[in-house]
Amino acid sequence: MKAYHLLTGLLVAALGAVARSSEALEHALAEALRVMEQHPLIDGHIDLPFIVRSLGPRPLEVIARHNETMPGHVDLERMRQGRLAGLFMVAWIPCPDPWASDDYLDPNNAVRDTLEAIDIIQQMVVSAPNDLTLARNSEEVKQAFESGKISTLIGVEGGHQLGNSLSSLRLYAQLGVRYVTLTHTCHNAFASSAGSGTPIEPAHPSNGLTDFGRELVVEMNRLGVLVDLSHTSYQTMTDAIAISHAPVLFSHSGAAAIYDHPRNVPDSVLALIGDGADQNPGLVMSVFHSPFIDSKNATVERVADHIEHIAVVCGKRHVGISSDFDGTNNAVQGLEDATKYPSLIAELILRGWTEDELADLMGGNLIRILDDADRASGSLAWMPASAATYGRRKDLPAHWGGADDEYLPADVKQYLNQRRQLHDEL
Repeated sequence: MKAYHLLTGLLVAALGAVARSSEALEHALAEALRVMEQHPLIDGHIDLPFIVRSLGPRPLEVIARHNETMPGHVDLERMRQGRLAGLFMVAWIPCPDPWASDDYLDPNNAVRDTLEAIDIIQQMVVSAPNDLTLARNSEEVKQAFESGKISTLIGVEGGHQLGNSLSSLRLYAQLGVRYVTLTHTCHNAFASSAGSGTPIEPAHPSNGLTDFGRELVVEMNRLGVLVDLSHTSYQTMTDAIAISHAPVLFSHSGAAAIYDHPRNVPDSVLALIGDGADQNPGLVMSVFHSPFIDSKNATVERVADHIEHIAVVCGKRHVGISSDFDGTNNAVQGLEDATKYPSLIAELILRGWTEDELADLMGGNLIRILDDADRASGSLAWMPASAATYGRRKDLPAHWGGADDEYLPADVKQYLNQRRQLHDEL
């Protein structure tokens, strides 16, 4: 009988704890929704254009059919339900196949496909004028939030999408691109990658930035395009941080100390980010992709663990939220789609995060580095556009003058002949 009463007492106590926990969670969710009504949540990485491109041979028709209810993790209805106020839509193109050529000169359609992906983003915004608006800077993000619209920024996910050309970067910037990821899962002419999680052979002398990659980073700084270091090798991360004049970005990564994966950021690199005089004032946006969170226990709580670790090492002004929705088939439990953002904010409320800290995490920190990147761009306005070209290209100078340069003006032919003669003499 004593055992029965003891068991009953334990059961009552357990049920009471569950009830209190449920009540606390309900309160935290209500508080999360209140905070999200007051402060914008901006997701740093959503692959919705990839989904649009995958659903039919005419992507613009796919937009027309599915703008409200899109297969995948994200659509307008779920954005609204999840209180999403802004997002980076990502123009992502797979690495070339095969990608591992020694000179990275294999012909491919990466630049064409990137332009089409940017067009998809812009046309999605055009098709939903009451819900979406393009944003290029912090003021446009704030204006969108105040008007009840979802700000849409553009990122490009991979240096291979530049076609070995800084001209492509400059044109992407004109189209509104605000970050470029230096690599995807493949090495490229600019930098070395971390791969996809399986071992990858190192590239370049240091397995980091090449000389051409250093030119890329500075040119991105000049243009106000954020240098995104997700997907890159650890050496690429440290090389870029060392030379960047502006805050760097990790658009969708976790903390390697919480879960050891090559795509996550080690503490040695996190320690380079922060408010210190010798640190880069960048931003690490914590991802929801299960293999990076915890292959055996990918939950909203574990995502919060990553966020809190980044906050401890870098400071709470240097951490953000980035789902990688529509770029993964491995959803985190409790963060299955765009309706679930409040669950993460509620979890952090239960852990003691204040409203001001949550406001920074959700979007304030990203807004700050956009402003900082724009200021850095202004300070570099004296610099001309980089004249650097990829040294292994064989198409420069152009040989488009026909047989014996028959289509070239006479003085141009004379100039080229003189140069050839001088070259031969040397």
